[in-house]
Amino acid sequence: MGIFPKFVHHDSCNTIYHFILYKRISEQYNNKDILNLVKGLIPYSILKLYYSDQDLKAVLRWFKADFMMWMPEFLKCKKCDSEMDSHVIIGSSWKLRATEIYSCKQCGLEQIFPRYGEIRNIVIARVGRCSEWSMLFGAILNSLSIESRLVHDFLDHCWNESLINGNWLHADSTLEFPISFNHPHIMNKIGERNTDMF
Repeated sequence: MGIFPKFVHHDSCNTIYHFILYKRISEQYNNKDILNLVKGLIPYSILKLYYSDQDLKAVLRWFKADFMMWMPEFLKCKKCDSEMDSHVIIGSSWKLRATEIYSCKQCGLEQIFPRYGEIRNIVIARVGRCSEWSMLFGAILNSLSIESRLVHDFLDHCWNESLINGNWLHADSTLEFPISFNHPHIMNKIGERNTDMF
């Protein structure tokens, strides 16, 4: 079953797809090989800061600033600076959810962005949007023995919630610290801005 484009409203098929995807993400969060892999990505200096302070600030900053790259939805050609056209090929499973292909009308340059559901492939690519970021960041949190889950809202945004001191706390690796951690109302403010646009 493939992913449906963003403009398709949630229906029973789309709900089933998301259920399967997030079930597979949860399974990866419990896979010791994957957790060892992602924990090995974290520089020793960042791990040392985390373990000494029990503070996610260093991990959040490292992940956003030094590890992952953001993939914009609208691209300009690296060769001629023209806007690129895009089309989406729907994936055949949760492992490769979709492939976005960007092409330049001026010079013919193509750029391909695979939308993975497999954490190992996200680690290799190190590029994505909120879904890839939160899938991988959730695995990193779980590798640090911080139980984490993925949250996907009606605005099509994803982030993590982490169980810390008995409370589920908001952790959004796409945002700058301090609003990236324990600021759950930030999404309400973003949602209010977005609904004003329609």
